[in-house]
Amino acid sequence: MAIVQLELFNQNIQLEILDKDDWQILLESKEYFDYLQKPNKSFSDMPVCPFLKAELEGNKLLVEIWRPYELSFKDVWKKFDDSKYDSAIVICLDTDGLDWRDVDRRSYQKEIQMFLKKTNYKALCFSPFEEHTAGGEETRKKSPYFLINIATRDALN
Repeated sequence: MAIVQLELFNQNIQLEILDKDDWQILLESKEYFDYLQKPNKSFSDMPVCPFLKAELEGNKLLVEIWRPYELSFKDVWKKFDDSKYDSAIVICLDTDGLDWRDVDRRSYQKEIQMFLKKTNYKALCFSPFEEHTAGGEETRKKSPYFLINIATRDALN
């Protein structure tokens, strides 16, 4: 929750802005996942992410909202590792002192790779805040959040 001070009609007003509910975050993310699954002309009418649909329909994908002020990444990893899921998408939310716009995707991805080094898993990070195109399309810009995809090394290679 944040408190914002603003001037409206020559009066100072203090507003409380509530954090988004999980369902709102998941709905925004679902819209992005839908985009990733649809045939796309830039990819010869293949989906941007051809594996996502099967993962979702087979209930093999954990979609986790991560608030770093509540849990460490190690805790998020443990939740995934103890689960029945084959892969995970971690939706990264801003916190006081951590704005994902300021996070260098490559270096953060390397940190997570080091953390996962002794496992059979690998991570890819997707930042909507960096310039990136695939097939001439800015596929990551459509994401509402910084995302971490965790899957087996075989699946991501």
